[in-house]
Amino acid sequence: MTLILDDETDLAVRKHCMKALRDIGVRSLNEIEPHKMAWGDLQKASKRMLTASRDALDRITDKTSAEERRQVELACDGVMELFNAIERECDIRTEEGSREPRAQAASKAQLAKRPVMGTAEARTGGYDEPEGDVCPALKPEQRFTDWAKARVPLESDYRGLSVGQYLRSMVLGGKTDVERRALSEGSDSAGGYTVPDILSATLIDLARANSVVMRAGAQTVPLTSDSNNWARLLTDPVPAWRAEAGSVAESDPTFGLMQMIPRSLAVQTKVSVELMEDSINLATELPRVLAAAMAVELDRVALLGSGSAPEPEGIANTSGIGTTAQDAAITNYLNLNAARTSILTANHNPTAFIMHPRDEGTFTGMTDSDGQPLRMHPKLEEIPWLTTTSIPTDGGVGTDESTIIAGDFTKLLVGIRSDIRVEVLKTSAYASNLQYTLLAHMRADVAVTHAAAFHTITGVQG
Repeated sequence: MTLILDDETDLAVRKHCMKALRDIGVRSLNEIEPHKMAWGDLQKASKRMLTASRDALDRITDKTSAEERRQVELACDGVMELFNAIERECDIRTEEGSREPRAQAASKAQLAKRPVMGTAEARTGGYDEPEGDVCPALKPEQRFTDWAKARVPLESDYRGLSVGQYLRSMVLGGKTDVERRALSEGSDSAGGYTVPDILSATLIDLARANSVVMRAGAQTVPLTSDSNNWARLLTDPVPAWRAEAGSVAESDPTFGLMQMIPRSLAVQTKVSVELMEDSINLATELPRVLAAAMAVELDRVALLGSGSAPEPEGIANTSGIGTTAQDAAITNYLNLNAARTSILTANHNPTAFIMHPRDEGTFTGMTDSDGQPLRMHPKLEEIPWLTTTSIPTDGGVGTDESTIIAGDFTKLLVGIRSDIRVEVLKTSAYASNLQYTLLAHMRADVAVTHAAAFHTITGVQG
């Protein structure tokens, strides 16, 4: 949970927000450990640093040099890293039911799921790909960026270059040596750019942070080839008691082949020439917008993907999952309990309910005969409720039906290729409105490792 900024960003924050740093009692944001801070101090640090970053932006004038503008942008990026770290810490404490400081940076849930590292894994930080049967899947708290850094020892060549700066330099041209080198190494004859692995990983981590299925516990698999085969356990072996010197009963597990093939996912956004040239925070906002758009679509296919090429097959269309047909409006919690029971019966523990905000609003708006909020069983309260607009609400006969998906989302894998391609297009929008079109393209796939770990509630009416 400790905040880690590169040297240039850290220096920019200290240059433009020094008074705010003194106010919260640190010399650098890298000294802050959110899990050790009191709740009130977290709120104070967040508000004070955000105010300082806004003040720095307000000091920008037409006479401010391009380099000074860049330094202010870096400072704002660093402050946003702090803001996001504090927000994650507050979320963890809220889920755990205590606002007190914590001894460990990881949450209780993360610590409970964390495997014990062997010698090789400890040396590499858990992101090596040794021979054998070690699963390279990354848990939600592990960063794709760290995995990429372990594979690309020349990461320092791009030190100080953010993905937002790289995207801007594709349009305006490189202003620094590192930008020009990155553009030169990533360009191709078709007019597109392959984003360097380290910067691609940063964009992927932004998308993962915006993804609901990731927050529910889904694991990320870095796909290193065009076809990736996994063994899927279909049935468990059954042990049996035996008498002394008696024979050992045979019971073989049944395995099936699960193949993950990177499929194309693309998103485009229009940016005006003026905004690209003059905006102070575009280098921060552009990657965020692209990542958020990718996250929404990744969530949709992970939950509801049809499986018809080129779309991956999502949870709802996976053979063997449990299903309850509600085909009615929400009036109680019975079907949520049925989903929970189905998952527990399959020897899994549900990590989340995922539903459309409309349905979550219906649940929270239910009242008893006295007009008080309708209480649910504490066992259901323990399971996080997450919402996403990736689940449609216009299905069914009445065109107002949606789906609620419950499950142990650690049994969902999201495979992602580490390289992202970005193209700058001058379409008709450029001729008419002076707008560039940025086209971002990545390859991904999803797979369910244990179908019985999931349960859908269909026909949920508004």
